[in-house]
Amino acid sequence: MAELTFDAQSAAPLRAEAAKAMVEAMAVPQADPGRNHAVGRATRDLLEHARHQVANFTMVSPRQVSFVSSLPEAAATVIAHARQSPGAVVTSGIDRTSVRTHAEVSGPVRLLGVDPKGHLDPAALDHLLRAEPVSLVCLQVANQETGVLQDLEPLLECCRSHGVATYLDASTAAGHLELDLGRLGATFSVISSEGIGGPMGLVALCIERGRILTPLLLGGAQERGRRAGLEPVLLAVGMGAAAAALSPLVIAAEAERATRQITELVEQAKTLGGVRWIGHDEGASTIAHLCCLGIDGVEAEAVVVSLDRLGVAAHSGSACASEDYEPSPVLAAMGLEASEALQLSVHHSTSDEDVARAAAALSDAVGSLRALRR
Repeated sequence: MAELTFDAQSAAPLRAEAAKAMVEAMAVPQADPGRNHAVGRATRDLLEHARHQVANFTMVSPRQVSFVSSLPEAAATVIAHARQSPGAVVTSGIDRTSVRTHAEVSGPVRLLGVDPKGHLDPAALDHLLRAEPVSLVCLQVANQETGVLQDLEPLLECCRSHGVATYLDASTAAGHLELDLGRLGATFSVISSEGIGGPMGLVALCIERGRILTPLLLGGAQERGRRAGLEPVLLAVGMGAAAAALSPLVIAAEAERATRQITELVEQAKTLGGVRWIGHDEGASTIAHLCCLGIDGVEAEAVVVSLDRLGVAAHSGSACASEDYEPSPVLAAMGLEASEALQLSVHHSTSDEDVARAAAALSDAVGSLRALRR
């Protein structure tokens, strides 16, 4: 098992606050939070407290927060809801696999291009929305592979001006910069528990006030009728505690440290030659905790294997594509060679010593692989 985790983008290590809250919640007898008896009400209190914590973190009303199992479920729910209205769903090559796949299998799709920095063009979006009916536009705060931050305001304003619903993936950015999802005003927004140091297997889907969401899963009236099934109370407690731990001061401090650590990693990597910081070197703003490196002369997957043998966990693509070893559609959309891109990400407990060890391991791995090709 790798000793050092530099693959924290899709699932950060569990925060101590989340683990503690979950252990304490286990002392409450397990019960259906929808039941009107003492243990049911106690469980409901745990669930609703967690909902309030997530709402405070994202700056929306607790009534807007629904818990679902995953980012694919959130995407499937929102896209299925959008398909009840006429028009295409707009996605881009930088969207998550789950977003693109659910859109493609469910009806007409229009693909919005990106520039070499990984940015969407508001003018191109406006032209598309003027040309034909659209039921949903899928956007993101920061990309899950490159960390490139979108200039969201003009994109969201364009959609509002055309009366088109928006689905905003904020999961890569959550916990690494302050998010005011209420102010951004997307129709639907999503963050993941594992992305902020909560337990895996839970996502908060935030829905604009007054919006009636057709449930994907049918049955009971849980989550205000938005998702049937008993709520995962312990997971919600952990996510809520992780969200509560991320005060603005903590986010700022962790982002400052992450920026310094990622910059150090990149600078050390560039001493090897033939290394570029994808997106960032092209002038794009990137999220603090991750970098995507283009490394000439080696396959990224081979670097991942070599790093693992040296005790460092890294990644060569998105979590969605990690089991099929297909080239990254995100990098392909940016016109880049996907097979040479390595992703490294830090987390709340990454130390400067960890960074130094990872940089040394990367130097060994790349040097050894390049030597084999001579």
